[in-house]
Amino acid sequence: MSFIFVAHDTPEPSLYAAMAAILAALKHIPLAHLPVSWDIARYPDACQHIIGEGQLMTSGLLWTERMNPQSAGKIMELGDLLNTYGTQDVVIPLGPMQIIQFTQIARQVRDNALDYELVTVERANQGYAFNRHGHTDETSGCWWRDRYGRWINQNMPPQTGPSLRIALVGTQSDQCSIYPATLAALGDAADALSLSLDMVYAAPQALEDHLHEVMENVDGILLPGGSAMCNVTGQTCAAHYALNRNIPVLGLCLGMQIMTTAIVQKMLGSTKANLAEADPDAEIKTFVPLTDTPTFPVHRLGDHQMHCRPGSRLNDILGDECTVRYNHLFHLEPELKPDLEKYGLCISGTDISGKIADGIEFTHHPFYLGVQGHPELSSLRVKPHPLLVAFLKAAGSQRR
Repeated sequence: MSFIFVAHDTPEPSLYAAMAAILAALKHIPLAHLPVSWDIARYPDACQHIIGEGQLMTSGLLWTERMNPQSAGKIMELGDLLNTYGTQDVVIPLGPMQIIQFTQIARQVRDNALDYELVTVERANQGYAFNRHGHTDETSGCWWRDRYGRWINQNMPPQTGPSLRIALVGTQSDQCSIYPATLAALGDAADALSLSLDMVYAAPQALEDHLHEVMENVDGILLPGGSAMCNVTGQTCAAHYALNRNIPVLGLCLGMQIMTTAIVQKMLGSTKANLAEADPDAEIKTFVPLTDTPTFPVHRLGDHQMHCRPGSRLNDILGDECTVRYNHLFHLEPELKPDLEKYGLCISGTDISGKIADGIEFTHHPFYLGVQGHPELSSLRVKPHPLLVAFLKAAGSQRR
């Protein structure tokens, strides 16, 4: 029995554990992981991957779940990990700080009378390969990321179908190097529809002054989640752009909150409405802390059921009920709901109590739909999430 440590010395959170996940999949053995830290000032969404059991962890652990469709598992201290996996082979990724500490890690493994191997990740051709004892491991091959950030070890034939111009509201660095799930899920949906996507990475802060230039000729807009409140103004501009031009738009988590806020602003004819998280002094707060409402949870984290309203577009796509992964502390201000429903905003998804808005759609728009959860985390290359597929279908139908 052996602990196989995979050291990848990179500051990119999206690369953490990626090659380790590949090795675990090749060997058909589990992957376990230790606490790891990142420069949150530089990478605010470094730890935004959510496992179904309800824990936030490094975004690169997405690849573990995509390579082996099962939970990445909870973060474990080394002692617990040794006790749990001491009788079987296991792959353990090492981030930059863990590599520095590896002498102490190795000593603790030996003190428990366990064997270990250190495999390093090295640059090779256009991608990455494993290095064992100073030699490249040719048997495992070279791995690299495709145009949607997904890991491959052979060139894939280009899509020959129609091309869509899709704006993903976020910087390319955010979507590729920090939180790769949204782009990967778009790629899954595009493959299923035999589409090629011309991606436009719309940096939110640039949209405040250059909205029309950046969004020119886009077929669809995706508003992703995220924790950086400095992006909210630009994201709201993108939501209004989609509203005013009938461009299909999908919102995920924060994206749904932004889309709803844009409807509130349009309904009231005022920009004084905003998220409490982004502007605590806003005259009208559209999304407020869950803790403001008695009986509501403090933090909804992990897999929960969403009920979809009969007759809604969301119900057509997902059915009456589905499991969605959540990470949120805020919810739609209840006092706004009656007026919003009259204005045409359908609360098409709720939690099991029926009180928390988990999905919205605007009935006066061809495709203006958002969900409070993270469907991108449930997408696989062989099984794209139906919400992403529906979004691309809508974008394609508008073009025709």
